[in-house]
Formats: sequence, structure tokens, C-alpha cells
Amino acid sequence: MTEEKVENLEQIQKKEKRYVGVKETLIYGIANGGQCIGYNIMRAHMSYFLVAVFGVKEWAVSGMILIMGFWDAFNDPIMGALVDKTRTRYGKLRPYLIFTPIPLGVVTVLFFAGPFLLGEAQHLYKVIYMCVTYFIWEFFYTIGDIPFWGLSAAISPNPLDRSRVIKSARLISGIIGGLASTIITACVDLGKSGKVPIDMAFLVMSIVAGTIGMYLFSLAGTHTKERVAPTNNDPKIIDCFKFLFNNKPLLTLVFSDLIAVVEGVASTFSVYYYTLCLGMNSLSLLAGLPGTLMGWATYPLMEKLEKRWSSRQIVVGVSVFHAAVTFVIFLIGMKFYTNPTVIVPLLMIHGVSNAFKSSIKSVIPTKMYGETIDYMEWKTGERNEGMAFSALTLIGKLTSSLATALGTALIPLVGLIRDEEKDMMVISPDSPINTQFWLWALITVIPTILGLLALVPYKFYDLDSEKLEGIRKEIIERREKISITATEAE
Repeated sequence: MTEEKVENLEQIQKKEKRYVGVKETLIYGIANGGQCIGYNIMRAHMSYFLVAVFGVKEWAVSGMILIMGFWDAFNDPIMGALVDKTRTRYGKLRPYLIFTPIPLGVVTVLFFAGPFLLGEAQHLYKVIYMCVTYFIWEFFYTIGDIPFWGLSAAISPNPLDRSRVIKSARLISGIIGGLASTIITACVDLGKSGKVPIDMAFLVMSIVAGTIGMYLFSLAGTHTKERVAPTNNDPKIIDCFKFLFNNKPLLTLVFSDLIAVVEGVASTFSVYYYTLCLGMNSLSLLAGLPGTLMGWATYPLMEKLEKRWSSRQIVVGVSVFHAAVTFVIFLIGMKFYTNPTVIVPLLMIHGVSNAFKSSIKSVIPTKMYGETIDYMEWKTGERNEGMAFSALTLIGKLTSSLATALGTALIPLVGLIRDEEKDMMVISPDSPINTQFWLWALITVIPTILGLLALVPYKFYDLDSEKLEGIRKEIIERREKISITATEAE
């Protein structure tokens, strides 16, 4: 992209004032942080909680997560269509953000209260409890999550504002939500040594998520505004689905995210690797510290990257770079995967690279989803934040569910079994494979290299900077004409 084109695009964006102030930008980010306290515990530690703490068999957990992933494929677009049909004096997104936090908070606590409410109940009852509470949690999470991310596109007509609130949401959620994951990680080791009951640790953190977290999440409904008004038309449900399938740039992003599901497998095996190969799960906190700092530092750098390269170029570039770093780290660690002295520094480097990639991919593709809404407004005159971001939330949950289901299903195949006497997962003495080596590969090279396949659909994403520049010009001109016409009519 030439310097002239960059300047032209910046001039177009500056024609629109900044609608979202610093306070509202921070509140949007804090709200996402509150939501992510419970989400991070659920997504990152659900498999471990259900298998190692609640005592549910791996096959039942994997099957439940897999079924719920397909339920999301049906449920999320319907919720997106309902959002796009909503017309109230508070907007079409904020009413859901005001209502959802209370029931979502309650069911979060109930899910993690299973070991206390059921005790030593039969396995069947545990499976039923797991399925019912997770289904309800997923239902209310969907009702809140789609409008929340839809708000990132409706909070302002200025793309610079949108970029700021997305960065705020990702950065602050990483800090607040990451703190919850850090506490649980430390509690795994304390539980292993008998100092802290791990089931109580999960329950306490769920109470924090269901009260403080949901209060913070509710701020998105009470302290923000929708400034991009929906069209006057009341779309039919079928029209909303047509929007989803007629938006080719959006479908390209969806296919890419679906292929990237394999990258999520690493998180399932992380706790087992640190516990069973390095001897202490809390080493993950030490190994992850540089990555955490890098993740925070990446957000200010993003604006400079966006000025020099297109969104597609940035995503492809950081993905290939991280894969190369991961491959080298895997090769170096092949002979030392049980030696913390060697592995922890290697995983620090890996964490820095992964945090750089993850921070960028948490913002840039989300911004690209918003650009596809502008594209459809330019093409059809209709805005469909609900359906577009239902695709984003669907893919996020579906890939997470599929990755967790796949990872959980692989647990017995890599030689891990549950020791009922010690009440923890151990390496099977009869395992025919080198379990520790495969755990090393599963948290590093295997998911990362397979994840490169997700870059293939980007070849067909054609909303480059030059095309977006033309779209932005026409949209601004249309809005100005509508404003003038409305003024003259009055």
C-alpha cells in the first residue's frame, strides 16, 4: 500500500469526529474483562475440572463438548438474527447486555458447584448435571456475547473508534481474565500437594466470576452507546441468514477460523505437560510471564503495523513467523523435554512469539469482521452486526469446543489415565508410547504447524486497503446525503 493511499484513508477517517471517549473505551474493555473471568476458567480448565476434579469420564466430556459445539452452529446464527431484528429505544444490542449478566453469573457458579452438590453420586448423574448446567451456561453466554461484539461495530461510525474499543477489550480481558487463570493454575499445584482443595478453588473462582465478573460485564449495557443506528427495515429471519451467506469476505474469515481449530489442542495438554513432565504446573506462570508482558506491549505496536501492511498481510506474516519459531523450539527441546532448566527458557521464548501472534489475531480479524459489515452496508444498504458477529462468536466457541473435545479424546491415546486413589491424572505404566515426548509435541509443534492451513482462505479475502478506501468514501457520502435530506425534511 503506497504512502499516498495511507494518507487518503486517514483523511477520510478523520472527517468523522471521535465519538467514543477514553472513559467509554475503558468501560467497554473492563466489561469484556469481567465476562472473561468465567469464560477463561471455563474454556481453559473445563476439561481438567470435569475429568480430574468432578470425576467425569473422558469420553463423556469429549462427547458433551462436541455436541455442544454443533449446537452452537445452530444456535448462534439464530441469536444473531434475533439481535438484528431487535428494535428498542435502548438500541438493538444493549438490552441483551443489561439482562444477561445475572442468569449467566448464577449458572457459572452452579456448574462448578457440581462436586459439592453431587458428592460421590453415580457417574450417570454427574454426566446429566454436567450437560444440563453447561447447556444453560452456553445459552446465556451466547445471548450476551453476540451483542457485546456487535457493539464494537455499532458503538461508532468511525473505524478508528472501533479499533480502539476492540484493542481495549482484548487488552483488559487479557489482564483481568488472565488473573483468574493464573490463580487456578497455582491452585492445581497446591491441590496436588494437599494444601488447597482444588474443588473449592474452582468454586470460589466461579463465585468471583458470577458476581464481580458479571457486574463488570453489565457495564457494557449501562455505560455505552450505540451510535450506528440500524436500518428502519425490520428484517425477516431468512433475510438475516441470506446476509451471512452472501457476505463472501465474512465467509472467508469463517472458513479460516474453522481450520484453525487444531491450534486450540495445545491448551488441553498444557496442564498435563507441566505437571507430569516438568513436575510443577506453576512453572507455566514463570514460562508465561514474558509472553504476558509481550501481549500487553503488542497493542501499541499494532497501529504502526496497520499503517504499513494490510490486515491480511499482518495475519499471514505473524502466523508464519510464529510457526518458524515454534519449530526451532521443538527441535531444541526434543532431548530435554523433561528438564525444566532448559524447557522453561524455551517456553518463555515460545510464549513471547505466541503472545505477539495471539494479540494481533485477537484484534485484526475482529476488526476485519467489522469491515465486512461496512462492505455489506455499501453493497446492500443494510447493516447486520448481529449475524456478522454471531459468526465470530460461533467460530470462537466452536473451535474452542472442538479443540477441547479433540484434546480430551486424545488423553487416553497419549497414555494418560486417572488414578482414583490419588484423585489425579498420571502417565499409564502400560503406555506403549513415549507420553512425555508426545505431550511436548502437542503443546508446541503439532498444533502450530497444522494451524498454518488456516492461512489458505486468506488468499481469497479481497477487502484490501484500496477497496476499503473506496467503500469508506461512499459510505461517508451516503450518510452525509441522508443527514442533509433529513434536515431539509424537518
